[in-house]
Amino acid sequence: MKIGHSFPVNTSRHESLLSFKENVEAKSNGAIVVELYPSGQLGTEMEMLEAVKLNALEGLRCGPFEDAAPELLIYTMPFLFSDMDAVHRVTRGEITERIIKNTEKNGIKVLAVGDSGEFRQFTNNARPITKPEDIKGLKIRTPPMESIVKIMETLGGNPVSIPFSETYMALKTGVADGEENPYTNIDKMKFYEVQKYLSVVNYQYHAEMLYVPLDWFNKLSSELQEILVECARDHMILNDELLQKESLASYEVLKANMEVNVLNDAQRKVFIDKVQPVYKYYIDKGIISQADIDEIRKIASGN
Repeated sequence: MKIGHSFPVNTSRHESLLSFKENVEAKSNGAIVVELYPSGQLGTEMEMLEAVKLNALEGLRCGPFEDAAPELLIYTMPFLFSDMDAVHRVTRGEITERIIKNTEKNGIKVLAVGDSGEFRQFTNNARPITKPEDIKGLKIRTPPMESIVKIMETLGGNPVSIPFSETYMALKTGVADGEENPYTNIDKMKFYEVQKYLSVVNYQYHAEMLYVPLDWFNKLSSELQEILVECARDHMILNDELLQKESLASYEVLKANMEVNVLNDAQRKVFIDKVQPVYKYYIDKGIISQADIDEIRKIASGN
């Protein structure tokens, strides 16, 4: 079982996959041997995802999910979750089992869902972001992900598509005024060297999946299928725990190097009201439903 991913070895993603490898091989008595290929050795995330679809690669850990199934975008709706405990009530619950089945129409099986960087925040060089109007007119670097672009446009920002590897220089030279990322990315890419303000808004959560080819999975014995699913879920919980530690450490680095403001509940409510058109856009497209949003909110709240 070859598993590819794009992150270096000194990350929670790879460390948790090492645990997955050890557990799968032990519990299957060597019937499944796991080979890990980090740092994009097997290609880009999109190339690896296509290989999984074509049954040419047995596993992929990554965040991009629009091409696996657009329905997975529901996790990225703005301000959907209040904290990480709320996230995990959903990602480790029955509703996620239903949502991830949408990938099967594209020949992909999701074994488990975990965190990819925790919540995303805003940084910029102009001013602290305390209300939507503070974003208006700012050139915000965004990844090529429609939900992020839609959110920035709705808040009045000017999304600028810049490759992640070029973002530091774009911020330094003023090609972009700001960007959005989780603490760990802001820290590891040293964006704090070229950004003055960090606004803790927790505006979006990104999940990441362990994908395998559906046809390959279905040909395994039921015993091996159960082992893979159990080990996949366990390694994602480990990933989330390791990532939380990384995130807290990164936040301390950012606090020491940037001017930080944290939204209070009243300020957060203003942002939530402002981004409602993003929900309408995806509901109108038929990608998500109001019923699923309502159910996620109920589960996330613990009710």
